[in-house]
Amino acid sequence: MIRNITGGLCALLLSSAFPLSISTACAQGVQSQTEVDGQPGNSAAQMPPQVRADITRAMQYPLPADFMNRASATLGELSQNGIQPPSSQGMSLEATIHQMTRISGLEPILREHGFTPESFVMGMTAFGMTIAASNGQLPAGLPSPNPANVALFQAHPEQVNALMQAMGNPPH
Repeated sequence: MIRNITGGLCALLLSSAFPLSISTACAQGVQSQTEVDGQPGNSAAQMPPQVRADITRAMQYPLPADFMNRASATLGELSQNGIQPPSSQGMSLEATIHQMTRISGLEPILREHGFTPESFVMGMTAFGMTIAASNGQLPAGLPSPNPANVALFQAHPEQVNALMQAMGNPPH
């Protein structure tokens, strides 16, 4: 089951795959599940519309059956070539996708593994959002992850773990 993946998961995923607007929502979601000084944290209803739209888009994005293996291999090759995904701080999904197209040497590696900049960003974001949602790390009121993605994760926990491990090994 997906829930066996814990310990700083949100931080790992956020630093590796999410545009800042989504990572901020995830961080708010962690806070929203607790109360600080008796006051509830932020909720999904308080998110800016673009952030909510990006989260909804990522939650609905269908991952292909071979996504995790291809994404792990892609991240490994990017690391070997010293190519780091761009900082997406303050960016929407579309801005992040556009910025990916501007990184020298990135697109040929993505293409070699069957990705476009859009399918890679969307896949990695859907992966992270599905994990975060499955572990209760998102604010209440957000859409549920794509059921096919959840079923894929449950059927292949070793691939989930391998991709998470690949995400934790940035280029040096």
